[in-house]
Order: sequence, then structure tokens, then C-alpha cells
Amino acid sequence: MPADVIFTNGTIYTIDRANPRAEAMATFRDRILAVGSADDINALKGPETKVIDLGGRVLMPGLNDNHCHPPMYGANLQLVDATAQSVSSIAEIMERFGAAAADAAPNTWIRGWGYDDTRVAEMRHPTRHDLDAVVGDRPAYLTRTCGHIGVASSAALRLAGITRDTPNPQGGEIDHDADGEPTGVLRETAQGLVREHIPTPTKDDIKRNLIVAGKKYLSMGITSWADASIRTSDELMAYQELREAGELPMRTYTMMLIDDTLDALSALGIKTGFGDEWLRIGPAKVFQDGSGGGRTAAMSIPYPDEPDNYGIQVYTQAELDDRFMRAAAAGFQCCAHAIGDRAIEMIIDAMEKALKAHPQEDARWRIEHCGMMRDDLLDRMVELKLIAVPQPSFIHYLGDSYIRNFSRQWLELAYPSRDWLDRGILAIGSSDAPVTPAEPWVGIRAAVTRLTLDGDKMGPEQGVNVAEALEMYTINGARGSFEEAIKGTLVPGKLADAIVLDRDPFAIEPDQLHEVQVDLTMSGGNVVFER
Repeated sequence: MPADVIFTNGTIYTIDRANPRAEAMATFRDRILAVGSADDINALKGPETKVIDLGGRVLMPGLNDNHCHPPMYGANLQLVDATAQSVSSIAEIMERFGAAAADAAPNTWIRGWGYDDTRVAEMRHPTRHDLDAVVGDRPAYLTRTCGHIGVASSAALRLAGITRDTPNPQGGEIDHDADGEPTGVLRETAQGLVREHIPTPTKDDIKRNLIVAGKKYLSMGITSWADASIRTSDELMAYQELREAGELPMRTYTMMLIDDTLDALSALGIKTGFGDEWLRIGPAKVFQDGSGGGRTAAMSIPYPDEPDNYGIQVYTQAELDDRFMRAAAAGFQCCAHAIGDRAIEMIIDAMEKALKAHPQEDARWRIEHCGMMRDDLLDRMVELKLIAVPQPSFIHYLGDSYIRNFSRQWLELAYPSRDWLDRGILAIGSSDAPVTPAEPWVGIRAAVTRLTLDGDKMGPEQGVNVAEALEMYTINGARGSFEEAIKGTLVPGKLADAIVLDRDPFAIEPDQLHEVQVDLTMSGGNVVFER
């Protein structure tokens, strides 16, 4: 049969170890028809075939961001930008809040995202007093880049009923000043006290945010993502309605939060794998701790200069055991946000008990982030065949704060990609956007070089090679969602998801990998982005 599209006159990296390189590729409808020599592929040309001349460029599989927050990412593109890439001080952040407040209708929430207390000139968290000075008596909320800490204005605290006497919720902390008054800084679950008063996005809002996020992702060569926190029916329905309308921009794997969705899904008999190649139910998930940069990751040792701070754990061991036991009984793949070694240990303990009680032939249970490791934890991951889902971009954007927060000895096993791969542990690339920017080539560079934003190296011995880094963002991501038979490599019969690069990632210096740009993105046989 004649091909719909032929790519020729370039280098094709298939990411298939059995046939790693080719000269040309043909697609038919939404599938790869053939991959091989230019002569063989040109023989498939028909009168209607579109020929894309690579002009010496590179073709490879579409990338997979296997842990991110697409609705939030899309929404945050429309909030006050407080990221370290765009501002350098709290004063600058407050200027932006003031400008947003001046343009907003009365009583409208003023919201921002992305500050990093370790990268502003003042080297501290903003406070309610900073916000009050520019927004006045109106509710405002600023979220740290990690998403685990936020700052509320006095009006927002008042709406939430937070006073000096408000107790810390389980798994959260309310910061107080020397006089015992709340500073506005809220950690982990304490953020929920304020967030529940912020207008909830409607289903249509979520759909718009997904489309905004998806367009950005396609421009970066990403064709699949995993949404790391589905909580509500509106969120899942937004995906479903976009899928039904043919407007879902990304192939989607969903992580279903156990506390919010497990009972309803299990009552209907829905479990991991339900869906199709565009939208599929993924693992049941919990959040167990915070962030390493924000010093809320649950650790077995205290943070430097804070002898009483071991981070924050959300659940007790018994509570974790119960949640994973119920999810395993319902047939779910399971996963958990865990960054600190104490949180990882508790998650592994709970997973081991659940898998022993409810064995799964091919479980592929996942630890999301999986940050501060120990040798004994690596051994247990091997034994249980657990998957690691790190964010190499953390090393670039947040690594300097990790270097300040942890000893060099700890950093030798921080997000240890080399050790994972050497031990046969599947390691999957992702961004956790909007916690860090979704730019995949920044993550690929960091996985190889371990370079931080300031040019230091965070655990340099844990670097991987370029081929391994590309696998983390392609075939490994497909394996993490049980979809390696349909995507992740350029092999006949698989989905025609492919990208054209402006340069060869194997022909440049590793510290230049973040400069790679995507010239074209194909999804399901259709060209969906051209630069």
C-alpha cells in the first residue's frame, strides 16, 4: 500500500535496540508503515504521498513526559510569573502582583506561581506583609516552584479562618513569626486551608488549560504525558470530552489519587489500563511528603541547621498500608510521591505488604520522584521490581538548593539514574511541570551532565549517556504505562508519533543538549507542529 507520509534524507534514531538507525520512514494513517533504507521506503511512495525532506536532520520518537500536571501547567501560563527564570527578587515579584491587582476586578483572587526562596535576592520566603503591601485587602496566593509551599495574603488567611491559634493540619504546617502570628507561609496540606476558598476551575476551564498546555508541549516534541494528580470528576471528564471531540492534544495516562477516586472507580470495576491509546486510566496514587528544595521531604536525618526538621510525612505507616492494600485489591498499579528517604522507605514497606497480599504478575508499581535514596532502598526496589520516575530537570533548576540542603554523601544517591539503570531498575524521564519548566531537552541534558543552574554538579557519578537519557523520555515512559507495544520506538505497527530535531543529539557536546530544538512534531500520523 502507498504511504501517506515519507521521511527521508536524514538520520532516524528509532530507539529500538534491535534496529537503532535507519535512513527513512513511512507512515500510513496513524501507524508507522515501514522503517529502513531510503530505496525501500521510496518504493512505498504513491501519487498522494507527502514526502518530508529531513535535509540531514534527525527523526526520532515523540517524547513522553511521564509525570506532570497539565491542567495546572496550562493555568499557570496565565498567572503571575514568579519563576526564577523571569524574576530575581521578592521586590520584582511584588511589582508583578501589584500590576495584576491594579488590572483585576474587585475581590478577584490575585495568584502567582513559581517563586524559589533560594534564588531570590532576599533569600527568604515572601510573607503576607509583602503581598498586603501591593494587593491591599484582597485575597492573594503565591505558590512556590515545588508546589508544596504557598504564601497567602492577610485577606486570604482571614477567608480561611487562619489565626495564631489555628492548629497544624495532619501533614502540614502553618509558619508563625516571633510574635506567634501567621506569616502567610503554608506548607504541604496546610495550603488546603486557603486553596479551598480559591474559585475551583470549571470543567470548561480545565479543557482550555489542557489545550493551552498541549500546544506548548507539542512545540517541544512531547506527544505523551502522564497527569500526576486526577482528583475530581470534572478533571477526568475534561479529558474524556476532549478525547471524544478529537481535541485531546496529548496521549494521556492518568494517576488517580486514592483518597479522592479509588472508592468510586473500584465500585465500577475500573482499574489501571481502562481506556485507549489517547486516554488511559493509570495508577492509584498518594502523596507522602514534600520537596527537597523546600525542606519538606521526609528524611531520616534532620536538615542542616534545623535539628528538629525531618520534613513532613502525610500519612502514618498504617494509613499508607491501608490505601495500597485497597488499591491492590481493586487491581490497580500503584504509585506514590516520595522524595525523602524516610518517605521512600515507608512507601516501599506499604507496597511490599500490598503486593504480598494481592500479587500482580506484572505490577510495575512506581515511586514518583524517588529522590533521596539509600543502598538498602535500591536493593528493595530491585526485589519488588519497582519503577523510578524522576525529574532530571530538578537537577538543573533545583539542584543548587539540594546542594545547600543535603550533604555531598547524600547527593551521591540523589535521583541516582546511573545506579537505577545499572541495577536493572526502570527509570523514566519527566518534568513535574509546572514545578519545573516542561522543556524536555533541559531534562535530557541534566540526566547526562548532572549540571545545576549555577554550573555545579549534583552527584556527577549518577550521569547517564545520551542514548540512555533518550530512552528515559521515550520507550521507558511507554513501559511505565504498559504501552511499549504501541509507542516509544519507531517500529512498524506502532503509533506514528515522531519528531524532527534541528541537530543530532549524539553529535553535540552534552552540555549543549538543552539547545536542541524541535522543527516538527507528528502525532498519530498528523503533523501537529512546525517551527
